[in-house]
Amino acid sequence: MNSFNNHYSYARLAWGLRWVISLQCFGYAASLVVPSHLNSWLLPLQGDAFAGAVDATLALILWLSGCALPFLGRASLPTSQAQWSCPVARCDAALLCFVAGWAFANSVFSWQMNIEDEFAATDPFGHAVRFVAPVVLLAFGTGRGSYLTLEWLLRIAIASTFIGHGLAAYWLKPGFVDLIVGTMDTFLGDDWRLAGQRESFTLVMLPWIGRLDFLLAALILIPFKRLRTVALWMAIWGFVTAVSRVTAFGWERWPDILIRMANGGLPLLLWLEWKTSSNRPPSL
Repeated sequence: MNSFNNHYSYARLAWGLRWVISLQCFGYAASLVVPSHLNSWLLPLQGDAFAGAVDATLALILWLSGCALPFLGRASLPTSQAQWSCPVARCDAALLCFVAGWAFANSVFSWQMNIEDEFAATDPFGHAVRFVAPVVLLAFGTGRGSYLTLEWLLRIAIASTFIGHGLAAYWLKPGFVDLIVGTMDTFLGDDWRLAGQRESFTLVMLPWIGRLDFLLAALILIPFKRLRTVALWMAIWGFVTAVSRVTAFGWERWPDILIRMANGGLPLLLWLEWKTSSNRPPSL
């Protein structure tokens, strides 16, 4: 890849990541009107007032991060060491570190606060795109790692998310059953006489959805191949599963769509990049 194409690829992918992460911040911030998993952990240790204040502070920082990130830094070539020393670049890096840390911590607390729930153990894998995306954008901004290395970080994060969700589907996670049945009720009508049939259909389909998720995860990780159709399908499926929170449970669940913006956003960015770049497989 020549220098111009390298510059343009960095700019295009970094700018897309910046907007995906920003929308994710808005989703996390809006979701904190309900006590977080961190709140549940702090409550018996520090009391309701302290735990609530932590949630409110986190929400404020996330709202500010979502507003600031699209305008901070340069969505182009990695910054030079001199540029990295400027306050704007440092602020950008600090916010990205905070967003990555909160997304990772949230997945861990979700697991630990539901330790008896086998499905919760998949959260650190299923949420991988949420905390890897800010890390990759930070690496773009600081010039750490080659373009191909950062692309592979995105691939691994996407595969991890699909494996995590695939396991939950294969194990028949009740929440996934509710998503599919609730969505069918929304589009086909809420008929109690068909409730059993719809649930039975869902229980048959979920293991196959899990298998498909495993297959897609494997295909996105094939070395020396950029399977654009696979990336596009993963993007569509990622957005569909995110929107299903609203189609199943109503518009009050809109923050769940934004929180999961990276589920479809990251494979979509890879598809756009692969579509506009050379069809020749890259060398590692």
